Amino acid sequence: MKKRLIALSLVLAMAATATACGGSKSDSAAADTSAASDSADASADSADASTEGGVTGDYRELSLFAGSIPENTPTGGALAAMADYINENSNGTLNAIAYYDTALGDATSMVQGLQQGTVDIGVSGTAYFSGLNPEIEVFQLPFLFEDLETARKATSGAAAEKINADMEQYGVVGLSFWENGFRELSNDIREVKTPDDLKGIKMRVLPAEVQQKTWEALGVQTTAMDASELYTGLQTGIIDAQDNPLHEIVSRKLYEVQPYVSLTDATYTPFYMAASKLTWDELSESQQALIKEAAEVGREKQFELTDAAQAEALQTLKDNGVTVTEDVDKEAFKAIAEQQWTVFTDACGTELLDMVQAGE
Repeated sequence: MKKRLIALSLVLAMAATATACGGSKSDSAAADTSAASDSADASADSADASTEGGVTGDYRELSLFAGSIPENTPTGGALAAMADYINENSNGTLNAIAYYDTALGDATSMVQGLQQGTVDIGVSGTAYFSGLNPEIEVFQLPFLFEDLETARKATSGAAAEKINADMEQYGVVGLSFWENGFRELSNDIREVKTPDDLKGIKMRVLPAEVQQKTWEALGVQTTAMDASELYTGLQTGIIDAQDNPLHEIVSRKLYEVQPYVSLTDATYTPFYMAASKLTWDELSESQQALIKEAAEVGREKQFELTDAAQAEALQTLKDNGVTVTEDVDKEAFKAIAEQQWTVFTDACGTELLDMVQAGE
C-alpha cells in the first residue's frame, strides 16, 4: 500500500443533514470461496503504516464485524485481510478481531452498534446505512454504471467523499466502499437480450420504489419476495425471474431452476465499511491513519476475491448447461431505466448523481 494512503484526511468534514429519500435492502450473502483465509498478501507493504514515526496510542481491541455475511465469502476474506493488516502494523497498540455471520447481531443491529459504540468497525450492504443517510443509495440506481471499473471509481470519488462527510453527524465514520458486484438477470421463460424479451415475465425485485418502477417500465410484473423464499418461488412458478450477482445465483443454486442468465449488469451493489465515531474519537491520529489504510487494503482484496468468485460462478453456470447471454443491449435497458431515476432525485436532489455521472 503506497504511503500516500497514510496522508488521507483523518477527520471528515461535517455536512448538512441529508434529505430523506428511498433506499433498498440488497441481498448480502456471497458465494463460498476457499480464498477467505488467504490474507497474507494484503500486508505486502506492511512497513508503510509504521514508518515515519510509527503507530502510537493507547492499547485497545477492535471488533471488525461483517454483519450477516459469512466468513467463507469475498467480503469475509477481505475482512480477515483488513484485521491482519491492522494487527501487523499497529506497533502492538491495536488488536483487531474479525466477526462474521451475525456473531454480534444482524446487519441492522450492526449499524445501531456502530452508533452506540458497541461495534467498532462494520461492513454491510449500503441499504442498511440508508436509514441514516439515504443518499448512499445513489450507487444502486438501475443501469447507472456501464462497467465494473466505472462503478469502482465512483465509490472512491467525490460522491463517496460527500457521503462519508454526511455520515459523521449520525455517529458513523466512513472508511471505504466495498462491493457485492453487479446483479444479473435469470429466468426460466426465454433468453433475454432486449427489454422486449421481458414482456409478461413475473420477476422478484428488490423492495425499493426505484427498482420496482424500473422493472415495471421494462415490461415485467414485479413481486417483492424475501431472499429466503426465492428458490421455492422460482421452483413453484410463483415468479419466473430474479436478479443477483453471479456468485449468489450459484451459491443459492438458483441455476437449478433458472436455465437462462443474462449479463445485464443491471444494478451495482456496493458494501459500506464504517467505524463508530465513539471509537474513532478515542484513537490516536496514527491509529486512525492505519485503519483507513487497512480499509483500502481490504477493499482491494475484496475486489480480487469477488472477481475470482464471479469468474468461477460464470463457469459453473456454463458447466451446468445454463444459457448465458452476454450480448445484452444494455443501452436499450438504460434508456428506459434512467427515466425512473427521478424517484431518487426528486427526494434527494441531483448533486450526487451529477458527481457520479461526471466521473468525479
